[in-house]
Amino acid sequence: MDSFMKEFEHLKISLEEINKVTNNFNNKPIGSGGFGKVYEAGLSHSKGRSLVAIKRLDRKFGQGDSEIWKEIVMLTRYSHENLISLLGFCDEAGEKVIVYELASNGSLDQHLSSSDLTWKQRIKICLGAAKGLCYLHDDKGTQQRVIHRDVKSSNILLDGEWKAKVSDMGLSKLGPANQVHTALLTNVVGTLGYLDPVYLQKGFLTKESDVYSFGVVLFEVLCGRLCFSSGNLVPTWKKAT
Repeated sequence: MDSFMKEFEHLKISLEEINKVTNNFNNKPIGSGGFGKVYEAGLSHSKGRSLVAIKRLDRKFGQGDSEIWKEIVMLTRYSHENLISLLGFCDEAGEKVIVYELASNGSLDQHLSSSDLTWKQRIKICLGAAKGLCYLHDDKGTQQRVIHRDVKSSNILLDGEWKAKVSDMGLSKLGPANQVHTALLTNVVGTLGYLDPVYLQKGFLTKESDVYSFGVVLFEVLCGRLCFSSGNLVPTWKKAT
C-alpha cells in the first residue's frame, strides 16, 4: 500500500488549500452527479496553476473509496486528448476530492437541444468522444483494455474549444491486454437508458457494451434530447423508427 501511495504522492493537494479556494465548499457548485458536487476554482496542482474542476465525494449518492481510487489510477495510467485530465486529489479528514482540468463548456447533455451547437460542432464532439473510447478499448500492445461501463452524454465533457473529454472512470473494468475480444461476467452498473440489453440482462460485459451506450449518445445528438426525456426510452424510439 505504501508503494501504491508513493506513486500518487505528487498528485496530493491539501484539504486546507481545497477549503480555501471553495470557501469550505460553500461556493455555488457548477454541477453534480453520481459522485457528488463539482466546484470551479483557481488552484495550484501537479501541472501548475489554472482553473480546475473540484469534485467532492458525497457518499449518499452511492459511490465511495473504491470508485475514487479507480478514477485516480485510471486517469493516471491512461492519458489521451479526449479523456479528461486528472490534476490532483485530496484524501484528508474523511474528505475525498478529485481535481480535474476544467471543461468550461460543461457536459454534452446540457447542449443537446441548443440551436447554438452547430452540426459541425456536434460531429466534432462525437468524433472526439469516439476517439477517447477507441483509445480505452485498444487491444494492442501491453495496455489493458478498459471498458468504461457508464458512457452517456453527461459523462462527455466539453472544453473551451468544444473538444470532447470522456470522464467518470470510477466504474470502469479492465480486460486483458493484446486480446481481440474481451468478455467479462460482472455486476451490472451504469445508467438505465444507455445500458446494453445483453449486459443488463445477463451481466455479460464486452467493449461492445460501451459501443451500444455510445450509440444511444449519438441518437441523442441526432434528436437533440436525452434518451429518457418525456418518458421516451430507447426501446420506444426504436419502435418509432
